[in-house]
Amino acid sequence: MKIVYWCDLNDDVENEAKFIKKQLADIGISRFNFLVHTNGPQILKDSFDILFFDWGGMSMGNSLLEHFCDYILKHAEENPSRIYIMNSTFTAYAMRDAKEEYGDEFKEIPNVFLNFVQATPYIKEKEREE
Repeated sequence: MKIVYWCDLNDDVENEAKFIKKQLADIGISRFNFLVHTNGPQILKDSFDILFFDWGGMSMGNSLLEHFCDYILKHAEENPSRIYIMNSTFTAYAMRDAKEEYGDEFKEIPNVFLNFVQATPYIKEKEREE
């Protein structure tokens, strides 16, 4: 399984990456390739199974987070076999707002999760498929 952590540079990237790996290990997921990515949405053009997204720190004073949430929603709709997980409360709020702005069309995209706990059953299922 290929897992990407797309984050901003304001995060404590190394510790957050370790925390994600620990969460995965805690639910029994141990076989994966892990990539930390701190640039823009070009990461969505690469192949991956699960994307952890956290752009909360870089969103102050600009609209990057909202723009990236929109981009992720469109990408998730086009790639229903991939899993997209918001990795911070701030980012989850932004994604929730983005889904509400799109209305019914994007409200129920089943592969976008606001936190790790919501996504856990789907992550386990994806590993079984591998």
